Amino acid sequence: MNTDSINTYVVNEFATNDEIQAMSMDIDEAIERLGYGRFQKDILLAAGLCFAADAMEVLLLSFLSIVLKAEWGLTDYQENTVISIVFAGAAIGTLILSPLADIIGRKIIFGVTAATISVFGILTAFCATYEWLLFARFMVGFGVGGLTVPFDTLAEFVPNSQRGANLLEIEYFWTAGTISVPVVAWLTLGDSAYFESWQLFVLICSLPCVASAVTAVLLVPESPRWLVAKGSHAEALRILRGAAARNGLDPFEVYPNGTKILELNQARESVCDLFSAKWLKITLLLWTVWGFLAILYYGVIIAVTIVFSSQVEIQDDNSQEASYYFDFGAIFISASAEIVGLLMAMFTIDQAGRIKTQTFSYLLGGSSCLLLLLVASINGPRSVLLVFAFTSRMAMMGASCTTWVSTSEILSTDIRASGHGTANGMARLAGSVTPYIINDKASLNVIGLFIFSISVLTAATAWHLPETAGQAMGGVHGTRRNEAKLGKIESHNQSSAATAPYQTMQ
Repeated sequence: MNTDSINTYVVNEFATNDEIQAMSMDIDEAIERLGYGRFQKDILLAAGLCFAADAMEVLLLSFLSIVLKAEWGLTDYQENTVISIVFAGAAIGTLILSPLADIIGRKIIFGVTAATISVFGILTAFCATYEWLLFARFMVGFGVGGLTVPFDTLAEFVPNSQRGANLLEIEYFWTAGTISVPVVAWLTLGDSAYFESWQLFVLICSLPCVASAVTAVLLVPESPRWLVAKGSHAEALRILRGAAARNGLDPFEVYPNGTKILELNQARESVCDLFSAKWLKITLLLWTVWGFLAILYYGVIIAVTIVFSSQVEIQDDNSQEASYYFDFGAIFISASAEIVGLLMAMFTIDQAGRIKTQTFSYLLGGSSCLLLLLVASINGPRSVLLVFAFTSRMAMMGASCTTWVSTSEILSTDIRASGHGTANGMARLAGSVTPYIINDKASLNVIGLFIFSISVLTAATAWHLPETAGQAMGGVHGTRRNEAKLGKIESHNQSSAATAPYQTMQ
């Protein structure tokens, strides 16, 4: 069922009063009744393809910058700028697109995000000059800046009782993207010193972008949480009924005629409230964690690439042409560690909680990267390097995806896209300077100590975030149901017997 059929699901006007019991429920209860089924998996597909597109469009730069340095004769500064310009675009994009998602809706910005990455990802392959390349990559970054919107859209459709592990499923798409990049690089770049196929490399990496744009249009409706927050209760109910039908439920059994969807008892908030007394501490903590997250995640990726690609470059310093060798096997193995990191997070996110999972993972990733670079600095054995590279990538993946889930859960509906987006903006700003700090000209020991220090600071900051496991979305400040409105309508017969049919759909 596509968006049009969901939004135009016809309400049965002929049901009799004997068949219908009027009822009211808040939006959390309404989402809970959907369970988790094909409808959420459709949105997972659309949002996941956006994640895969982001992963590939950003991580391809670790190969593309080296290739273009050799082919176009770029300076070290220009090479680093090819990477950082994407993060600069993302920082600006998130500050524009995320607040717009709170104002005009999730669906429109979801589509804009996917389309922007798609169009300019393809155009990158046709850039003939350095300046046009920077413009195309900046615009890719601008689209990437809206990536929190697809994630938050998915989060707003998942029942509170099933949120943790199910939200982490989106990270499989990210991991698929990260693993695909070295595979595509091996197929299109190989060991050639001339890099004649970098355009094909870029085009193949843009395919998930195109798929994400198409699925965003076809599969993703507006968020009922956002609609209820804006007062569009009837529209929210129509979408929920269509979602119930998609999940194989009887929509008029789940939401009988006369059902009223009520919003939670929360004061209206805007992006400015991120700096209010209520949210300021959390805002600053999130910004700090996200800024450090970017340095750690992308810093580890750059460091691993340096360790497994620098040997031939050093040997060829006296040659007329620059020549680079990538140890694709080692890079692929380390990238595949993200699968293990994701599984680790899925196992611990509900058992140990969001905060403990983040804290431990950041510390493990930072210490493993330090050991990787210390061993690499003394030309240690490849097998040992692989172990530490694998562990560092695994831990950083587990930490970062848990931070994504935690952030979306902490913030209320009115400021979720803005708050998540501005935190992501801090990450992109930090990411834009990372290539100038962590690069092949810096000492491996210094890079290792830097990453380890940042990991300690990140873990300490994340420890002070509120735990959200088992809580309603945005409920860290004690959100309560609007009992005055539910009052006489809500009765004891809407208990476990009423909700029993609405469990997870397989």
